[in-house]
Amino acid sequence: MPKHRREIAIQVAQTLHATEAAIDGAIAKAAEFVGMMPVARQEARFAASVGQEALSKAIFAMTALAQAREAMVAAHEALAEVQDQFRLGELNFGGLVEKPAYPMRPAHLKAVKSAAA
Repeated sequence: MPKHRREIAIQVAQTLHATEAAIDGAIAKAAEFVGMMPVARQEARFAASVGQEALSKAIFAMTALAQAREAMVAAHEALAEVQDQFRLGELNFGGLVEKPAYPMRPAHLKAVKSAAA
């Protein structure tokens, strides 16, 4: 592929990966917030109705973020079609171009092994 087109394709791919990472980070942070709200309510010894509207709104926001992620996955797939259409070839991010770091799992969240496993 001509050098100019390859450079442009790399810029697009970098931006795409950064956008995907940002959405994943937003989902992780929103999940942390949604998880914290009922715990805070219980610790403060408030009635179950306290903060219900806020919790519902936060869950709605998480749903919107999930839809945004789904749309970005579709955009990624559509770009793959453009890549094929214009014969841009595969882009290797191995050591050539630094991929954005995906957000790390918050320290308080741990993977657990299923009892059935």
